[in-house]
Amino acid sequence: MSFLIAQVASTTPLKFPPIEYSAIAPELIMVVGAIAVLLVSSLVPRHISKAVSITLGSLVALVSLADSIYLAFQSGSPGADKAVLAGAVALDKFAVFFYVLFSIVALLTLLAGRELMNLDRGRITEFVILVLLSTSGAMLMASALDLIVLFLGLEILSISLYVLVAMESDNDRGRESSIKYFMLGGFSSAIFLYGVALVYGATGSTNLGQIFTFLANNLLKSNGVLLAGMGMILVGLGFKISAVPFHFWAPDVYQGAPSPVTGFMAATAKAAGFAALLRVFYSGFIPFQSDWVPLIGVIAGFTMLVGAVLAVVQTDVKRTLAYSSINQAGFILLGLYAASARGVGASLYFLITYSVVIVGAFATVGAIEKVLGKSGVQIEDLRGLSKKAPFLAFSFVTLILAQAGAPFTTGFLAKFNVVLAAVSSKHYPVALIAMISAAIAVFFYLRMALMPFRSVSVGAESSAEGGMSLEDSQYGGDSAVMVKEEISIDAKSKLDSATVVIAAAVIVTIGLGIWAGPLISIANRAVLLF
Repeated sequence: MSFLIAQVASTTPLKFPPIEYSAIAPELIMVVGAIAVLLVSSLVPRHISKAVSITLGSLVALVSLADSIYLAFQSGSPGADKAVLAGAVALDKFAVFFYVLFSIVALLTLLAGRELMNLDRGRITEFVILVLLSTSGAMLMASALDLIVLFLGLEILSISLYVLVAMESDNDRGRESSIKYFMLGGFSSAIFLYGVALVYGATGSTNLGQIFTFLANNLLKSNGVLLAGMGMILVGLGFKISAVPFHFWAPDVYQGAPSPVTGFMAATAKAAGFAALLRVFYSGFIPFQSDWVPLIGVIAGFTMLVGAVLAVVQTDVKRTLAYSSINQAGFILLGLYAASARGVGASLYFLITYSVVIVGAFATVGAIEKVLGKSGVQIEDLRGLSKKAPFLAFSFVTLILAQAGAPFTTGFLAKFNVVLAAVSSKHYPVALIAMISAAIAVFFYLRMALMPFRSVSVGAESSAEGGMSLEDSQYGGDSAVMVKEEISIDAKSKLDSATVVIAAAVIVTIGLGIWAGPLISIANRAVLLF
């Protein structure tokens, strides 16, 4: 034993890289905040633990947002962009852009989940903690300059999402969706990690800067191992953004998950996946641009077409939005396919506007579920919504039309800019496919947007009346109506924080659709390596 101790004492001490905590403050705020929520919620009385958890979680998201905005101003100064933690993490305008985006999405999700999640007081704390931890993983993915660090961020994001999908104890479909998501997600993570191993074998490093230097200064006699590694990394990240043919999980998981979780997943997981794609392929693999750009174009084209065509035949609102999300992923891929500063800037603008729209859209769907008193909303269920809940009807229609790319919404400029970037790079066939898919998508978007203003059919009305008489047989006449009105009023009164989220999403969608200059400028300044 003494010999072993002497051997250990005689060895060279470990040298740790200098840590600049301010550069990774948003991630640390999320992680430390999650721990703080766990500790505080366990010490307060049970009857106020829900309010305390949501309030603390929202404050953590606000602090992270404030720090991210501070870093955004700092990154505007000369020499501010740098690599920290021995070159493993980047502090640049690109990373800060996503810090701000993820903080906003986390805040909106927590506020929406307060009223729209069917959780007891104990599980609401878990919901808050998992949202914060998942957000920290997304932030790490956006700032990672090393493929191993990127994998860590990917797993932190993914494992939290697997649990969030099955958070509601009375939701059997959510548990089934969680298992599917976990199985396929674990498989895609394994493929990603194997791709990292192949890239390391071909280049001798997992650091994106060193990979770029090696590929730029060396001529490989055989690049099969490198190309296989690049392909596997693309598969792993393609799963996160639900790009075709890695999209099969999305409709089932979107439909089974609670609506606020679905919005959070659609925004955060997709944005994190695209952030990683842009970072890896533009920071590390740009010398092999001619090899991966055509593949991105093929995936983008199929993603747009498959998403639009399959959405047409859906009858469930959340499944329709799932295929819509797949279609939107294809449009965002156009910016990567353009392989230009204009294309990347257009993708970033698309991501931040789409994230707000999709969180608001699923919050609206969750609120509609509460008003209708059912889990899951069919497109036919939207009939007459403009009379039952005018605010929800207006918000739903606005956010749906934004995804369709209607003028005076952020969706119009988002789609226009990515298509224009593809045309500027002379990728005319894929740009044509984008326009065709947009035309197909208009059908199902308009079908959902017009449904709230259609009158309820006579058969549906009589069925509803019959259902009321059976349900309220113990009451009589006017008494039954009074009970129904009280339930409706109570349901609406519980949507305070969700209403704030929905209203904010609508205001941003319309406001920045009319006055888009500042946000476009911010997105264009956050591009990589141009």
